[in-house]
Amino acid sequence: MRIGIDLGGSHIGIGLIQDGKVFRKNEYNFSEEEKKNIKETIKEVLYKEIDNISKIVELRTIELIGVSLPRKT
Repeated sequence: MRIGIDLGGSHIGIGLIQDGKVFRKNEYNFSEEEKKNIKETIKEVLYKEIDNISKIVELRTIELIGVSLPRKT
């Protein structure tokens, strides 16, 4: 089991992947207010999603977590 996290400037997408296929996917779009305190917002969303995933699968079965971030130009 793997977790993929797509962290963008306006949203977070989190997927739980099993055998190369998306088993579960959740997306969260940031409001303008949440963007003002983006570090705290990201932390809260990630904690919530990891807690949700832990209710579906045992976290010790997660073999890899991949994170993609936007490139700053």
